[in-house]
Amino acid sequence: MSGDALALLSTRLCPWLEEPLARLDAARRADRLGSAWLIGGPAGIGQLNLALALASRLLGAAEGAPPALGPADAAAAMRERRVPADHHPDLHLVFPEPDKRTIGIDQVRELSEALAMKGFRGAAKIAVIEPAEAMTPAAANALLKTLEEPSARTFLLLVSHQPHRLLPTIRSRCQILAVAPPTEQEVAAWLGLPAGHPVLSIAGRAPLFAAELMEPEKVRFIEDLSVKFQEICNDRRDPRALAEEWARQDTELALQWLIGRLERSIRRRFADASDSKAVTPAGADPLHNAWRSLPARVLFERLEAAQRLLDRLGSGINVELALHALLVGFRAERGRP
Repeated sequence: MSGDALALLSTRLCPWLEEPLARLDAARRADRLGSAWLIGGPAGIGQLNLALALASRLLGAAEGAPPALGPADAAAAMRERRVPADHHPDLHLVFPEPDKRTIGIDQVRELSEALAMKGFRGAAKIAVIEPAEAMTPAAANALLKTLEEPSARTFLLLVSHQPHRLLPTIRSRCQILAVAPPTEQEVAAWLGLPAGHPVLSIAGRAPLFAAELMEPEKVRFIEDLSVKFQEICNDRRDPRALAEEWARQDTELALQWLIGRLERSIRRRFADASDSKAVTPAGADPLHNAWRSLPARVLFERLEAAQRLLDRLGSGINVELALHALLVGFRAERGRP
């Protein structure tokens, strides 16, 4: 993690994280803070920012309410969060290694050895693991001993976007802090965008994802995605060709965009169903309209498939083949090759 990125994420705070940090800080000052915390919540809402801000306080480097972290700085810091750089010697950061999506047993063993040693500066020893669900089963089992028998003034902060994927034995040994996402109105205010802006329709209540999407290059990429995806849904583009294109480009962003659009369309589908007079204005959301021919069951299936594929990126699967299988399911005439 670059020094600037670490400093930003440790000393500044996204506004919607002020309340959970205040709760953790109150427990710290009262000496009631447990040694292991599972900080969970949807991706893109800043759990790592919260964990690092708490770590800064535990290490004696900060007090009081931190200044706000703005969208441009937040997006830049999150992009650089895994770039190696100097940091406090008693702060241990564990991420998947470059070009991998899992945290291996050797990384956890190295962490456990470091935490068993005396701290360099005495205030505390902190480990931040992000995302915790990326630990392999062997790595998670290796962490159990440290969770069960932590040394004095040792704190483990497990940041997770999918806490249910963690071993029950890991979850049971942590105090749970579920971080709620901000409202779309709060996200819009933070980003300085009007309600209904296209970025909000994609990212919803994931403000860090929304901040990343505001880069001009990504705005153009997403606009292109939307046009081509509508053509898939209307049987005017070959899914195989688009799968090949996505596999060469930013596959992760494309899947995040698709997941966000599916979640929003499903919510709108059921909102429409509850109001017999609700009609989506023609052209107001062409993709939502294109999906009206697909049963809600299919949208849920495609959402699950897209999330599963996103989780498996970097695991050695044939991405182009998996993308083709995903995209075929959106064609208006189901069952065509």
